[in-house]
Amino acid sequence: MRHSYAVSLCALLAMLPSAGHAQTSSPPLSPSPSPLDTDASYQTMLALIDEMVENKLVSRERADTLIATAKARAGRALAANAPAAPLPPAPIPAAPVRVSTPVQVAKQERDAGAKIAPVPVGNEQVTRTGGVALPADLAVDWSRGAPVFSSRDGKFTFKMRGRLLADVSSTGGSDFDRRNITVSTLRQFRVGAIGTIGDHLFYQFETDFRRNATEVVQAFVGYREKFGKTDADVRFGNLITDRGIDIGTASTANPFITTNINTTALATQGGKVFLMGAVGRAGGKNWHASFGVHGDAIDSDFTRSDNRMFLGRAHWNPVLTKRGLIHIGGWAYSENIPDTTLPTTFAQGMAGALNNSVRVESAALTGADGSKAFGLELGGTLGPFYAFSEYGQRTVHGGPTSTFRSGKIKALSVNGGFWITGETPTYSARSGTYVAPNVLNSVLDGGWGALEAVVRYEDLDSSSLPLGGTGTAGTIGLNWSLTNNFRFMADYTHFRTDNRTGSFVGRDSGDTFAARAEVAF
Repeated sequence: MRHSYAVSLCALLAMLPSAGHAQTSSPPLSPSPSPLDTDASYQTMLALIDEMVENKLVSRERADTLIATAKARAGRALAANAPAAPLPPAPIPAAPVRVSTPVQVAKQERDAGAKIAPVPVGNEQVTRTGGVALPADLAVDWSRGAPVFSSRDGKFTFKMRGRLLADVSSTGGSDFDRRNITVSTLRQFRVGAIGTIGDHLFYQFETDFRRNATEVVQAFVGYREKFGKTDADVRFGNLITDRGIDIGTASTANPFITTNINTTALATQGGKVFLMGAVGRAGGKNWHASFGVHGDAIDSDFTRSDNRMFLGRAHWNPVLTKRGLIHIGGWAYSENIPDTTLPTTFAQGMAGALNNSVRVESAALTGADGSKAFGLELGGTLGPFYAFSEYGQRTVHGGPTSTFRSGKIKALSVNGGFWITGETPTYSARSGTYVAPNVLNSVLDGGWGALEAVVRYEDLDSSSLPLGGTGTAGTIGLNWSLTNNFRFMADYTHFRTDNRTGSFVGRDSGDTFAARAEVAF
């Protein structure tokens, strides 16, 4: 287990100016108060060490031993060189920090409903290190990749979020020359923020700049409450649709450059994954459930009614240990499509998101008046290994003026991976999704990062749609995470398609190599 960070913190604790009062403090079990108990810098160290214990970077016993050793050394050193008079305490008041409970910090890709703890870093420490002086009631922490601002009373928090994804893709081996292309793009440049107001209110807003266009993605407000061991919240705004493991996983936490085909192939009319609506969620340490009502994505078309969708999902971990877990989940939705909705065609990429020519397609779905869909999830982890699968169906129903009666889209995705460097799979038991990696040997600590090998198989069948096609794809990949925030990715995909309409009719196969450099905070 890595202890270097904790050792460094405790060494810094021993050198803090405020530790000069340690010589007069009582033993740890004595009821007499110590000046350190109200010192902001000392409380900051304890909070950070508690956070590392929560994240399993160091054991509780090891952390307690290091803290006690550092305090003892500081006391002996300062006793030998005690000043004539003790230094006056810092004039800036610090709100009491509860150290009996580990600090609950919203990590990089943790759900916005998770509470962001007040930052225990204050004006005094920033001034000492040469920083710009802050207002007395403001604290700032840079340890999480981006600044986290909070009021000292913990009533307000604000954290910037962002990600930058630069992709390149090259396809060859297809019988159609127009499919054999090499393209590159800034796949995603996202900026936004999350924050809390008091104990119950929270918000999030994010905007994507991609493919030379701007799109509002997550943008909502919410209210949370705790009922015993159950966390619950309700959200209003533009929300991601909770339809499986991959769709709820951030791009910077997904093991593959492109999400699986279930994410978009089983989406509602128009293929959007972010939709306006209201969603209620509840969960515990090994389960969650959500139910929502959604309309269209954010747009400027106010001449017709929105599509309407009722969507629910739940997952459960019957086994959840430090060594491994089992994931069982499912979702379903019912969609109503107004008569005035323009017809769309079904088109699903089979070789990544950049080459729009490698797709499985159908004829126009004219006159569709609704659809129903469901999905099943099964997977698990064991040590550094993991494997997950998702299967789903969407049945599109034709209305009185439609050119078809009904048609189905079936999608299967099975993936697995192995952390070569010994990390554990990055899975959240409270949401049933992947989360950002926890690199054991970051390059920031003199290491060389983490390596992850991945493999995936996907199968798509839309043959029951008007002139619908079929396709398969197999992908192998290697991910190199230099830190928790910076990653290089490489995927190789072999695809097969069989289309009955469009520009690439008939059976075809080929190979696509894709690479990505990404940073997130």
